[in-house]
Amino acid sequence: MSRAQQNIEKRKAIGAIRAHLNVLREHRPSLILSNGKSARTRAKIEQIIRSARAVFTQAGHAGLSLRKVAAHAGVAVGNLNYYFPTKRALLDAMLRETLANYVEEHLAQFEADSDSPLDILLNVIAFYARNAKASHQFFYQMWGYAGCDEKAMETVRSLYQPIGRFVYYLVRAANPELNDAEIRRATLQIFALEEGYKLFMGLGPRDADVFATAEEDIRILTRQIVFAE
Repeated sequence: MSRAQQNIEKRKAIGAIRAHLNVLREHRPSLILSNGKSARTRAKIEQIIRSARAVFTQAGHAGLSLRKVAAHAGVAVGNLNYYFPTKRALLDAMLRETLANYVEEHLAQFEADSDSPLDILLNVIAFYARNAKASHQFFYQMWGYAGCDEKAMETVRSLYQPIGRFVYYLVRAANPELNDAEIRRATLQIFALEEGYKLFMGLGPRDADVFATAEEDIRILTRQIVFAE
């Protein structure tokens, strides 16, 4: 593929991803709930959501309560209830805020990158491996929550869709010869790969030699998936 075509595909991918990111920003709970309110109120809402993530990561959805989150955030339970009347509402807001942050971190990996679409994709996938070392516990709890009932599963599924599109467009830009079905297949395989890394990097000892090469290994495997090597 010529450099000109690569640049065209890269611009398409970035444009599509930015459009999805803007949708996430518009629906970011901290922005919606603080719209028209003071900076102090917005800071309080953001603190509640951060505390919800901390409690959720430590105790899971079963161990999370509005009282625990209020105590962690340093606010009254009644104050928390004003913004989040139910545990489900708080969990939904926390997950949407967290995934919005996650997608913005994705975008930061390549928005200013001048490499080829393939290199951008590989850099993003390597970021998954790095991120897994610090965030695996959160994702364990999120998938546990997804399994608790159909509504929770639908929430988690809806949050993954923008990230799925993110990877879809990068795969398409990296290998424009793939058709839609092939791109979807590659995207699924990449997700299965990186989610597996999150699981085993969290379970294994931090000093295991195999984890030292995780970023390199996941780049090699992703390239093989994209080009069916």
